[in-house]
Amino acid sequence: MGKIKASEAVVQLFENWGIDHIYGIPGDSIDTMVEALRKKESKIKFYQVRHEEVASLAAAAYAKLTGKIGVCLAIGGPGAVHMLNGMYDAKMDHVPMLVLVGHIPSRLTGTDYFQEVNTVELFKDVAVFNKEITSAESFPAVVNQAIRTAYQERGVAVLSIPDDIPLGEISDQAAQLSTVFEKKIPGLVENDLSEAVALINTAQNPVILAGVGAKGARSELRAFAERISAPVAVTLPGKGALSDDHPNFIGNIGKIGTKPAYEAMKSADLLIMIGTDYPYAAYLPEGARCVQIDIDPVHIGKRYSVTVGIVGDAAEALNYLNQHVTPVADRPFLETCQERMTKWWKWMNEDQANVKTPIAPQAVMAAIQDIAEDNAVFSVDVGTSTVWSTRYLHVTNQKFIVSAWLGTMGCGLPGAMAAKQAFPDRQAIAICGDGAFSMVMQDFVTAVKYKWPIIVVVLNNKQLSFIKYEQQSAGQLNYGIDLHDIDYAKFAEACGGKGFRVEKYEDLDKAFAAAKESTVPVILDVAVNPDAAPLPGKIVKDEVKGYATFAAKSALENHKMEKMPPMKDVVRHLL
Repeated sequence: MGKIKASEAVVQLFENWGIDHIYGIPGDSIDTMVEALRKKESKIKFYQVRHEEVASLAAAAYAKLTGKIGVCLAIGGPGAVHMLNGMYDAKMDHVPMLVLVGHIPSRLTGTDYFQEVNTVELFKDVAVFNKEITSAESFPAVVNQAIRTAYQERGVAVLSIPDDIPLGEISDQAAQLSTVFEKKIPGLVENDLSEAVALINTAQNPVILAGVGAKGARSELRAFAERISAPVAVTLPGKGALSDDHPNFIGNIGKIGTKPAYEAMKSADLLIMIGTDYPYAAYLPEGARCVQIDIDPVHIGKRYSVTVGIVGDAAEALNYLNQHVTPVADRPFLETCQERMTKWWKWMNEDQANVKTPIAPQAVMAAIQDIAEDNAVFSVDVGTSTVWSTRYLHVTNQKFIVSAWLGTMGCGLPGAMAAKQAFPDRQAIAICGDGAFSMVMQDFVTAVKYKWPIIVVVLNNKQLSFIKYEQQSAGQLNYGIDLHDIDYAKFAEACGGKGFRVEKYEDLDKAFAAAKESTVPVILDVAVNPDAAPLPGKIVKDEVKGYATFAAKSALENHKMEKMPPMKDVVRHLL
């Protein structure tokens, strides 16, 4: 039996777990691990980013796209702090992540040494597994447990690694720990399923709300919706669980949702929640009975009063329901929802057909749709880009990812990078506002460096537009939202990619067609109408009051009327 360095045993363990890449930035307190990765570069690729936040956001996106654990690393101190954003994104969207954080040599811990940060305390809230490595001998075993916990708990595992410990020599058998893992999934309870069948069979106006947990049960969900003739709304991270072009689809709910989905929820007598912990109860039915299917028992009844809770895998539960519920061929409620949705799509198509300059963001969504391949990955940023993408893009077989629960700006670019790394043969399109993209734009050069031909669409309105309308709907005057313009197309060229600045509608299609054919990363910098309003699918009473207050304040305090949504749009979303 021979000896190897602990770091080499750990890297071998990574390979055994099927980990083939890590995002990060090297540095003194993590360099002993980076050196071990260098020796294994043919098996495990190290992707150097320009900011640690991008490393953790890319790792989170990779996990969302593949279900596999995302891995990133950084030095302790400032590097560790920078990674928190992506770690919280992974935590709140329930995906597995492993984070390796450097630490000062163990003999110096507690001496207030340079860059000494108590990383175990720092990561206490974000992590499901959070340990400081204390010996070379225990290092592989703790790594093994960290990966298992991250997978089982669908969360973040963090290892703080004093820089001297990976150099310790241990048995070369230490890397042979078992990596056989089967996620523990709660078994279905037949009594719960039978009660759900009875509720579904007696409902007149059932509505299905599908979340991200339904994405792994797309065929079962489609069959279920068709069997009981029920409309299907989706949550933001659940977009794509049912094709947007399916006749039972009624869009998203909430502020970014559709009017037909809002109206269906208010008329429902049975809500069937599948794989979602949707937080905005105000958009759910009032007093309806509820069947909730979720793999996590903590989510059952957490947001809404549940009549029957089914704990378990969504596909398995839906398979049972599909075999036992009574088929419904004709349901007047569904027909009403479909009529409303037809009208909604007509409105959306009219918006997208806007050929004016300044360019309507809705028209940009149409241009994206025109070049999007059937298996493309849409990595959508947070802001008005979320609204336009969610509402206007028809997601059929494509993947759609976003920072759903944390809602962090800057997730679009790292998500597209991770998509291209995970699926080299699939098109990756990031859709970002200028405010969000500028937070992480330095890492566009990372895509250039690794030859990931992503397409980044920047909706450039020179403002924090979503915040603009948040302020208005709350009755506040706009303040602190204007952004100084950047020519992102020139930036793309400076990085070694391609850039297209589009300022006129007639140039839109040509630029997008050229971007699709590019073999290097591209930025489409589109100057969009700054007054395009991302109105909710249905404007509620408090928002009406807020816009009225904003208009009055604009007139009285500024002696001029500041721009607010056109009244024709307000009326359409109000009535």
